[in-house]
Amino acid sequence: MGWLVKCSDSKCSCEAWAANIVDLISEHRGDDGLFRSRCGKSGYVEKTFSLQEEGETWEPYLRGLVTLGRAGETYQPFVFLVSYKPAGPISDVWFSYYKDLRASGGRLKLGYGPGGPPVLGAKDVLSLVETLVELGCLKRRDIERLFSRAAT
Repeated sequence: MGWLVKCSDSKCSCEAWAANIVDLISEHRGDDGLFRSRCGKSGYVEKTFSLQEEGETWEPYLRGLVTLGRAGETYQPFVFLVSYKPAGPISDVWFSYYKDLRASGGRLKLGYGPGGPPVLGAKDVLSLVETLVELGCLKRRDIERLFSRAAT
């Protein structure tokens, strides 16, 4: 499955193509994890999914991706950073994973598992929260307030 990364600048028609999820992660993100179009500006991947409810769709803009796995392991969990406009605020995270068995004659699989979403260690969750604060998706004061309530 390929991925078309479009430029978030409405005046720019630049696009980039990623052949698969590994290419998208390794070649089409900035150091901050946000997608970049061919011109180097921020980008997005537009998706549309039909829902079970008749006539309903989910139309996220995938704005970036935070990896959660460890280098070299076959199972690689990650989260997509989701907005609902091409340049709108990132408001959601979409948990997913891929398994790359191509080196051993298998295939590359992207999904949510036969048994549900990725299983993350507690430290991986903390790392995700830290990244979301750095990206401005979560506010530090909200995290501090959460921890102060939990301590009482």
